[in-house]
Amino acid sequence: MSLDDPSSLLAIQKAYFAQRLKEITSIGGLFALVLDKQTEALLLRLFSKDALLRIVTTIDQIDAPRKLQSFLQAIYLVDPSVYNLNCILADVKVNRYKMGHGLFIPFSQWETESLRYFQSAKFMGNPEVMSYFGGDGSTACFVQASMYPLESKVFLTNNVPYNSMPVYFNDNCSEMVLPQIRKAAKAIVNAIIVAEEYPLIRFYASPKATHQAARLPELIADEVQRQLDDYLRANTDYPPKATLEKPRAILLVTDRSMDLFAPLLHEFSYQAMAMDIVESLERECVYRYEAENEKGEQQEMKSDLDAEDDDLWISLRHSHIIEASELIINRINDLIKNNPMMVDRSKAKTSSDLMYVVAHLHGFDEERRQVTLHKTLIDEILDINASRKLAEFAADFEQTCCAEGTSFEGIHNKKLHEDLIVLLAREDLHVNDKMRLVLIYGLYRGGLAESDFVKLAKFIGVKNTQIVSLVSRCFYNLHKLDFPIVKKSVKDKKVERQFFHTINNEGTYNTSRFAPGLKRVLYNAAKYELDEDWFPYFRDKPIAEDVPKGNGLNSGLDKTSSVRNPRVKASWAPSGSRHGATPRNNKNKQRIFCYVAGGVTYSEMRSVYELSQALDKDIYLGSESVLKPRDFLIGLQNIDGVKQPEQLDIPLYDEVTRPRTRAPSYLFDVPKPPSQQPSSTSSRTPSAPSTQSMKQSPQQLAQSGFGSSSPNPELPPDTIGANTPSHYQKRTSQYSTDLSGENRAKEKKPSRLKRLFK
Repeated sequence: MSLDDPSSLLAIQKAYFAQRLKEITSIGGLFALVLDKQTEALLLRLFSKDALLRIVTTIDQIDAPRKLQSFLQAIYLVDPSVYNLNCILADVKVNRYKMGHGLFIPFSQWETESLRYFQSAKFMGNPEVMSYFGGDGSTACFVQASMYPLESKVFLTNNVPYNSMPVYFNDNCSEMVLPQIRKAAKAIVNAIIVAEEYPLIRFYASPKATHQAARLPELIADEVQRQLDDYLRANTDYPPKATLEKPRAILLVTDRSMDLFAPLLHEFSYQAMAMDIVESLERECVYRYEAENEKGEQQEMKSDLDAEDDDLWISLRHSHIIEASELIINRINDLIKNNPMMVDRSKAKTSSDLMYVVAHLHGFDEERRQVTLHKTLIDEILDINASRKLAEFAADFEQTCCAEGTSFEGIHNKKLHEDLIVLLAREDLHVNDKMRLVLIYGLYRGGLAESDFVKLAKFIGVKNTQIVSLVSRCFYNLHKLDFPIVKKSVKDKKVERQFFHTINNEGTYNTSRFAPGLKRVLYNAAKYELDEDWFPYFRDKPIAEDVPKGNGLNSGLDKTSSVRNPRVKASWAPSGSRHGATPRNNKNKQRIFCYVAGGVTYSEMRSVYELSQALDKDIYLGSESVLKPRDFLIGLQNIDGVKQPEQLDIPLYDEVTRPRTRAPSYLFDVPKPPSQQPSSTSSRTPSAPSTQSMKQSPQQLAQSGFGSSSPNPELPPDTIGANTPSHYQKRTSQYSTDLSGENRAKEKKPSRLKRLFK
């Protein structure tokens, strides 16, 4: 299970929070855990509610009506937004709790409004608030709670994922680009710090890129480096000494434009097929099904398939759907075979009878639930696959296009255009599948003339009035991801692109020859064989001791240590650490982090698990969401210029344009006290946990969540056109982000963003 694997992101983050809560609750007393929506979802992903209630007395949302409980100490695990800070102020005003402990998500240097409010006379400058937090603010600190661990090797930036393609690639959403970059960087830094790493940072930078968002991976890398630098300045014991005794970690930042085939192809693993083609899972992420119970009654059941404690799901999800079907039958047979006294074997004459036997298997409720769920779902997937002809027709065409026209048998297919017409004419193929096939063929050909796309669109089955819209909004928009697939004329030159994906014909199904480009890139990164022209280092380069023996580099190693190298900076650091708390079975195993801006695919997620096992490294993958083929097609339409932010389902838009600030009025109501309650003292200053982060002054506290930042090196010379939006242009000025002391007066000057992205 993921929570039992010490290298799992869920286990690492869980141990981190368990340690933070232990530091607070060790002083004794009763505690109320106060959360916002994001941190509540995060904690309930890691802990069961019952497990949390063994640590604290109550769990409440910060803006929900709450009783006066002056015998409890409050633990606030929240984002320090102005809204949340005002909710805390309401608690102070009405004496809701005995005292407060703050576990705040760190500020980034750009969150000036929240930071100023935090430092102002209304909050940490308020004697009442200072008294509430230990008398001198000492019971408030910053913790890493910005990533949402989806799986053991996969994390997202938010517990409510959304398609981020329009944020990055729609010009009308330009005001959200930088906030999204900072949110992504916070999640990445969260993963890095709880894992106790300090990585070399590399980013995808196509030398021939001409699209406006070409600098996106570089800007994320820049923000990650800046936030890491801030953390190191505030925590001089980081990274821990144990980190310095193993190969240095690597962070690779890329975006969706690096591989356009991956989000268009149907992946035939069990997990991908379930999420791609089962309608309730594709649209709602919930699977609804009927199952027979011991009484022979049909019950309505549902599952969201995100349980990392479902051993059967974890063992099957990356298997090809055919293999998964065979494995689940074997599992059921083993269950029956190992419990001969508890089943009526006479009922199991065919494979379809197995489910009847399982339903009447006495005991083993959880295992019975698992096999019933997965057998039912796998059967439904196979039925849908057969009806949609995905494996029979579409998959072979897709794989052949990705293999530059070479079939599974090794024969070059010179009639792919005719095969495409035949597929588009089929009535049993969905419109979405036909759109995917056209786009895949267009990528294979290096683009098609607009007139050809119009002809192909007529075969897809859309109305004539929708053809022009389909071509202009969906196909044409690929140029915003650096592939101008629609050419003005058949005489125009084909688009030359570097493809990173690979094709494997050995020991695999014909539906699964394609391996996403990210797999090859991560493999080369782990071997230090990645082309620096395409994937430059952001700042530090590896020194000789960083590279495991037997691996090579395209360029020479740095022979001297930089003063910014953490090996020099923290070689004296103590062996103990308060940054992470996860034991490691293999202390010398290298960690590789990868972030794909714009969404990842299930094939890329599967590749991370395969590489981790093959290379004996811990590889983690992050993004804003997991893209299904349908999501990618919707994303292409939503990056069109006719789409305005308010028309799109992007939670970040409300955060940027309509941030909440005023606490709900009911939080200031003083309810009648209960007739009986434990006695409480008026003092709010019991001894606080003796951790370094809780001994800081208010000024140091604010800086530890923000930090003063030395300027990073200038970005490489600009190769993007003059019409590029400011947020994707080259940074030309250096600046200081120190908001303490003499520089505090500079806060009122215009935003540094204009200088940063001129």
